[in-house]
Amino acid sequence: MNFLATSALTIAIYWLQCSHEKEREQMEVEAQKKAVAEAARVFLIDNEDEIECLPLSAIAKSLNLKRKHHRAITTKFLRCSEEVQKEILKQANFQLIEISKEQVSAALKRLKDDIKACGFGRDTLYDGAKYFHRAMERYSDEKIETVNPYIFEDIRRTHFYQGDSLRLLKDTSYNGTLYGYMYDYLHSADLGKSKWLLQPPIDMVWSQCNLAGCPEEIMTFWTMRIVIDCCRVFAESEEDFAFDEDLIETQEDMYYYAVMALYSTYIAKKEEGADE
Repeated sequence: MNFLATSALTIAIYWLQCSHEKEREQMEVEAQKKAVAEAARVFLIDNEDEIECLPLSAIAKSLNLKRKHHRAITTKFLRCSEEVQKEILKQANFQLIEISKEQVSAALKRLKDDIKACGFGRDTLYDGAKYFHRAMERYSDEKIETVNPYIFEDIRRTHFYQGDSLRLLKDTSYNGTLYGYMYDYLHSADLGKSKWLLQPPIDMVWSQCNLAGCPEEIMTFWTMRIVIDCCRVFAESEEDFAFDEDLIETQEDMYYYAVMALYSTYIAKKEEGADE
C-alpha cells in the first residue's frame, strides 16, 4: 500500500511539474512574440519617414551584402533579428522577397535572352553584367537627380504615315521615357509602324547617351535603367512594379529596385508556377 501510495504521489508530482513546465514555456513563447511585435512596432514608428523604402531593405537583407548602406532604414533593418525583420514586414504589409545572388545571375541571363529575342539591340550585360553590379560595388552613394529621364523619342507621336512613306516629326516636346519607347518598339506592328525603320531601344540609348565614352557611373545608371524597363516590358503585369520610383535617391536604391524588377519578372512567376 505504501509503495502504491508513494508511486501515485510521485506520478502526480511529475505530472504537475510537466504541466507547470509547459505553462512556463508557453508563457515564454507568448512573451517573446509580444517582444518581437513591440520591437517591430517601435521600428516602424522610428523610421516612418522612410517606410516606403522598406522593400529595398528587404532586398538588401535577402542578398546579404556585407556593407554600409546609404539608407538609414536599411542599416537599421539589417541590425534587427530575423524574427523582428519578418514581423516588421508583416506589420507594414510588405511581402517578404527572398532572392539569392545566384538567382539574380540566372534572371539576368534570362533577361539577356529576351532582349536578344526581341531585337532590342546590343548587349549591355556582358562580362557577367559587370556594369549592373558596379552600380552597387562602386557607386552606391552616387546621387540620382532624375531616375526616369524623358529624353527619348515618342514613337506614337513622332512617326506618322503619309501614303506609303514614313515621315518623322522633329518636335522635342514629345519626348518620352525609355520604357515608353521599348513598349512601342515591341508593339510597333499594333501601332502600324515598321520596326525596321525604328532604332532598337538599347542601340538608341547607347548612341544618344554616348555610353561608349561616358563616365562609368553614367554607364551603371543606364544599365540599371535598361534592366528595369526591359523587365517592365517583358513582365506579365504592371502590378508587379508598384514601387514609387520617385523615392530613388542613389544608385544603391536603384540597384535594389532593379533586383526587385528581376525578381518580379523572372523568379516570382516561376515560383508560382512550381506551387501550382
